[in-house]
Amino acid sequence: MATTNKSLNEPSFNSSSWDVPLNENFDWIDESLGNVTSLNATSGSSTLTVSQYRSLALNITGTLIGNVTYQIPNGIGGQWIVRNATSGAFTVTITSGGAGTSTVIAQGSIEAVYSDGTNIRAIGVTEAAVNALFADRDVIAGAGLTGGGNLSADVTLSADQATATDYRTNVADKLLNPNGVWNAMAEVTLTDGATVSWDMSTGFDFIVTLGGNRTLANPTNTKVGQKGRLIIQQDGTGSRTVTWGSDYMFANNTAPTLSTAANSVDVLYYDVRASNYIIVTLAGRAFA
Repeated sequence: MATTNKSLNEPSFNSSSWDVPLNENFDWIDESLGNVTSLNATSGSSTLTVSQYRSLALNITGTLIGNVTYQIPNGIGGQWIVRNATSGAFTVTITSGGAGTSTVIAQGSIEAVYSDGTNIRAIGVTEAAVNALFADRDVIAGAGLTGGGNLSADVTLSADQATATDYRTNVADKLLNPNGVWNAMAEVTLTDGATVSWDMSTGFDFIVTLGGNRTLANPTNTKVGQKGRLIIQQDGTGSRTVTWGSDYMFANNTAPTLSTAANSVDVLYYDVRASNYIIVTLAGRAFA
């Protein structure tokens, strides 16, 4: 006699060769605990043989040209791990010869199913059910992030990092990184001319070399709270003077006296208190 679900041999009473079926049974038990049956599918239906459904796992591959059905014979119970590694826009279904409930194995998924002899049912939540649950859910990239998308597929979020220009021009919703910050602090050379223009959105620390007596125009694109350094350097002739715009404020309302020696360097610091109120302080004169 054979058992119902795995067709294990049952030695007859007083058999003198009981070791033969017993050893064979151990092999089959081993298969049911860890063996894999490989099935190559294209289309159509087939009933699995005992040597096929005795395995723990069913690995289904192939290029489908039609729907595929694999049937566990009527009355056979058990549980299996089923992998659908097929390609092609068709389904793979596990059914029972008992004509009860069947289960579709989603393409690309690994699912556990069991049979009660009549019905094939999924064990737990299937991968297809999980995908369906998240199919209408999105990851939204918030401030400082890019990417995102629908959770029916892998989603990547990336940090939207500020460049040096972004930092200098106060672009909103950017993430800072050390490289961007330090690059933004690079010294910016102002263009010399009769009137020296100063666009504060181009940097934080500035330098100008005077080629004559100059007027330093009121700065543009100021940001309240911006602070930095201004270096004023004499050219090879020296004795150049600076006339300050009306937005610059000094201690005791008196502009600092700059050095006049050729090639001398004066260091000043500024603090933007308002768009038309820029505090300027002389830190040191006549650096070599």
